[in-house]
Amino acid sequence: MNTIVSSVMEPLIRRKVFATEEEAVRSLLREFILRQINGLQRELTRFERKYGMRFEQFVEYLHERSVLLQDGELPPEQGQVLGRAVMQEEDDWLDWKVAREMLESWLGLRQEVIG
Repeated sequence: MNTIVSSVMEPLIRRKVFATEEEAVRSLLREFILRQINGLQRELTRFERKYGMRFEQFVEYLHERSVLLQDGELPPEQGQVLGRAVMQEEDDWLDWKVAREMLESWLGLRQEVIG
């Protein structure tokens, strides 16, 4: 293994936390990947709870609200309130979408690394 990896892993092997450098790297990498996956799953759950729906439903909901806003049939004050809400929802949509994509990426990496 790389000398940097060897020097970092040496105390763990010397203390018999891991039997080999390879075991240490695999175990630590596995834990890191699982931590990333768990964090993203928590974020997705937070969005689902916040809006009371799954992402696909939220996309439809947001589209309907945007159409309502674009129609211009709302009184000005209501339009402004809805406009601010839609802007926040669009920010959440982007964060939600990115979290879903990142989760898929980490799940793929988990499959490659862990099996």
